[in-house]
Amino acid sequence: MKPLFKKLPPLQTLTFFEAAARHGSFTRAADELCVTQSAVSKQIKLLEDYLEAEVFHRERRQVVLTENGQTLFAEVKGMLGQLADSCNRIRSRGYSKNVTIVSTVAVAHYWLFPRIARFNMEFPDININMYTTDEIDEEHCRKSDLGILYGYNRWQSNLTGHYLFRERIYPICAYDLPLTEISAPEDLLQNRIIHLDPFKWRWLNWGDWFRHFGINYSASGNSPVFNQVPLAINAALQGMGVTLGWEFMIQDLLANRFIRIAGDFHVETDQADYLVYSTARPLSESAALFRDWLLQDARADAGRVEALIGHMNARCD
Repeated sequence: MKPLFKKLPPLQTLTFFEAAARHGSFTRAADELCVTQSAVSKQIKLLEDYLEAEVFHRERRQVVLTENGQTLFAEVKGMLGQLADSCNRIRSRGYSKNVTIVSTVAVAHYWLFPRIARFNMEFPDININMYTTDEIDEEHCRKSDLGILYGYNRWQSNLTGHYLFRERIYPICAYDLPLTEISAPEDLLQNRIIHLDPFKWRWLNWGDWFRHFGINYSASGNSPVFNQVPLAINAALQGMGVTLGWEFMIQDLLANRFIRIAGDFHVETDQADYLVYSTARPLSESAALFRDWLLQDARADAGRVEALIGHMNARCD
């Protein structure tokens, strides 16, 4: 069998070709590669000699791919990108001290950020880079070392997921906010309700929450509306009314008595948040360590909110 290297042109000719094809210019490719324009031209000529076919039409101010050039470029740009990714992963494997994780703003603000601070106290040499987007999807998570996704742990792409926490939502208010007597969910409607903008907030809202109890509800025109859950919770902290509080968000606020549960009822969905990562590449040692640390911390926190609520109710009795 003919050795593979004898079936391929020199790698350098392909890297020069990719740059020239992408820029449509030998001059701009030369600037990117930190070589002269004539060096680029020479490498392209070597490639064409090897292929026995032209890959560019030379025009006065630009170069344009021939049909053969278009075919080659479609393959080369993907091949070089994959090769670069593989080399970077190998170089970083085992000694990389940088870990990237992506989540929604709310998860980062209330759940992830405090844990990163604690993790850094234990492992100060590992740097955690956190990115947030409320448009988070599987693609965001594949591009990061780790991600936190909400759903059923059935992902379309090559992601694996580990359970972090359930979705349980309580009505909450400032600890010292006076409320009307609340013995049923509909009693909450006698108080001011703080809303999340339904056009910006993609998850459960007050209409969904009340529907679980058979109550038809729509927001009144004079209800305060916020486009981010940290803003809505902050409004509740300022005594502006009652808002929805996700269990994972309110642990520390309950423990420090900044808020209380406004009524002895909640909604729990059949979805949850999962720590996910791509199975297409191995995690670095640092990313694997952070993954295991987060999962252990999440298990230790399970049931904490219920215990806090029970303690508060016992004090009130």
